[in-house]
Amino acid sequence: MKYEKGFEDYFSKQEVFTTADAKRFIIHMGGGGQYARLFIHNLAKSKRVYRIAKGVYSFQKNEATYGFAFRPFYYGMGYAMTIRQLWTQQANPVIITRTAANQGARLINDTRVVIHRISQHGFFGFDYLKYSGIYVPVSVPEKILLDFFYFRIKIPKDYENALINASDNKTLLKYAKTLGHRYESYVYGHIS
Repeated sequence: MKYEKGFEDYFSKQEVFTTADAKRFIIHMGGGGQYARLFIHNLAKSKRVYRIAKGVYSFQKNEATYGFAFRPFYYGMGYAMTIRQLWTQQANPVIITRTAANQGARLINDTRVVIHRISQHGFFGFDYLKYSGIYVPVSVPEKILLDFFYFRIKIPKDYENALINASDNKTLLKYAKTLGHRYESYVYGHIS
């Protein structure tokens, strides 16, 4: 394949790329725009790139890159607890996004991934941590606790206590006030 070396050199440095990115690259290199889809298909068929979502691919088979297909996003709940080492379990990736992606569980490269949508009002409370060799957005302990409540997911009491102990009470109250009265009541009931 004529464009393979340059394509791999350029896109292997990125976490993910789209078919539109590939099309622009191939046109820039002097190829036809229609060839991009066939080119990506051939790379995916030979397992040189991995499909993450429709039109989104990666050279890495790394579960930490899967969220980049649903930008803007952050990793939350159990997966964030794993990354922050607040528990010892290896959780499935939980992607919290503002995009119109279908919610629920799906398989990406034989890994079960859970996708939740959140309003723009609730999209805050994360920072970037290095995990699996790349920097990924991960929710802070205060937001992990509030996300469990936001999505109405029950967690065991010992993990809830671990999150409360890892949280700063002032920040937790500030985040709860941002989300609304229901969250304030929840937080006051748990930190008093």
